[in-house]
Amino acid sequence: MATRWVNSVPAWALGPRARNSKFGGGVILNGIPRVEDRLVAIMKLSKKLKLRGDEELRSSGHVLHEIKTNIGRYKKYNASTAISYRRLVAGMRSGEYPKWVAMTAPQFGFPSAERGGMISRFPEDRQMAMDLHIEAITWSQELEQLGLGAGISIWWPAFTARMIDNPEEMPRSFEEAWDMMLKFWVKVLRQTGGTMWCEWKPGDPGIDYLCTIELAIKFCQAVNEELGRIAMLVNNEFAHILLSGIRVADGVRKTVQAGLFSRFFHANSGQMFPLSIQKLLDQGADPEHILIGIDWDWYLGAGGIVTWKDQEEAIGLMDKAGQDVIYCEHDVNPAGLPPLEVFKWSIHAQQKMLANVRATA
Repeated sequence: MATRWVNSVPAWALGPRARNSKFGGGVILNGIPRVEDRLVAIMKLSKKLKLRGDEELRSSGHVLHEIKTNIGRYKKYNASTAISYRRLVAGMRSGEYPKWVAMTAPQFGFPSAERGGMISRFPEDRQMAMDLHIEAITWSQELEQLGLGAGISIWWPAFTARMIDNPEEMPRSFEEAWDMMLKFWVKVLRQTGGTMWCEWKPGDPGIDYLCTIELAIKFCQAVNEELGRIAMLVNNEFAHILLSGIRVADGVRKTVQAGLFSRFFHANSGQMFPLSIQKLLDQGADPEHILIGIDWDWYLGAGGIVTWKDQEEAIGLMDKAGQDVIYCEHDVNPAGLPPLEVFKWSIHAQQKMLANVRATA
């Protein structure tokens, strides 16, 4: 039986955006402030695209930014536009909101996260990062048990990176950060019995410790070896692979061959870094001296015919990877354009790419 592909529009992507914003800033040109209204809009887009039942669009969100935390001491960080978890569940049950794919604990937008969260020198920051990730995993598990979600959780490191926002405090060494992150995830995943998808990234806003697919795979394998099970998988985002200086298809192939691809990825596009960051690291380059580009989050397929063909090949590799279902989540920045139109372009690109690879198989 052929793999079933389901598209997802994450709730964060429909939020207010400037033309090329990253973590806010600039003049807001478009977007939907309230998360509840974003979810209703996604359901309307489903109907416009004539998607029904299991093929309906899904969504995802961050704790605090899209879904309010239930942990009392962190409630002050909840966005005023966020939805409660209880209301989210009720809306999905009634059919007012789309079913869910992934929960993620944010690593940006509040001071504790922006000090590096899980590698912060402040114990209270590390505890907050742990508490929020446990909450996100627990909610993912609950939604899957209720038949309302896919049971996926995302870790995007963001400010857990080599960056200096305080000139008196140097960033942690690679070895120290690696050890802290490893111990963090072994503890969280052992406590929850859960699974986490590592959304590695070269950089922007910081220079990430896991800045290449090779390092992401190595880290996942280290976590899994400690736990004695497959608990850390790879969430490849197409724009992130390009930003690391390699083809999307090559990054996806490495993930599949490592046995770390499972059901989920972030579909979008961006500019390709002119050199392989991994090759630069192998040649002894200091990560601090590697200039990282900007993660533009264009819609899937954007960037020209070469980029399109590369991403189409990656779609084909995943389609042949033996999955029952693949959640194609369009982590796209509408960049001031009408957001639902941009997501329609991205979804149509996925459908066309899949049709093309199946027609030539």
